[in-house]
Amino acid sequence: MRTIAIGAVALACLGVLGMPLAGSGQSMTAGSADQIQMELKTAMFHAGELAQKANALAGVQLHTHHVLNCLEGPKGADFFAQAGNPCQSQGNGIIPDLQAATMHNVAGAQAALQEAMICQNLAKQALASTNLNEAQPYVLVVSRHLQAASQDLGQAQ
Repeated sequence: MRTIAIGAVALACLGVLGMPLAGSGQSMTAGSADQIQMELKTAMFHAGELAQKANALAGVQLHTHHVLNCLEGPKGADFFAQAGNPCQSQGNGIIPDLQAATMHNVAGAQAALQEAMICQNLAKQALASTNLNEAQPYVLVVSRHLQAASQDLGQAQ
């Protein structure tokens, strides 16, 4: 039995209001926070609903790719275009936005970035799994952390 040590991604979106979106040249506004919420909700749906209800490993892997694509954005090293990008036009990815916030010393951004990277690693572990019953728990944990991030972003607005 594996023990997965994880932190909360609850801070994933805290402190990024007022910071430029990575690569966009625009400052974040309440509208941008709404875009991040949409991106988080999309990722949560793919992790917490679609991957969890899949009855085959291929289904879990497809929706885990969607989650990873939402975390990394289209410029991410593990972005898998063939799987599709359900977060297209919803933002630049959680990790790129947090990297921009960290560069601007936004309070909590560094810790949030570390937590988002934990989710990224968990998604990669789920993708490396060859067993449905091993892959789904990884994605469920990611979903719970995305929910916490969404709640925190809602409180920050």
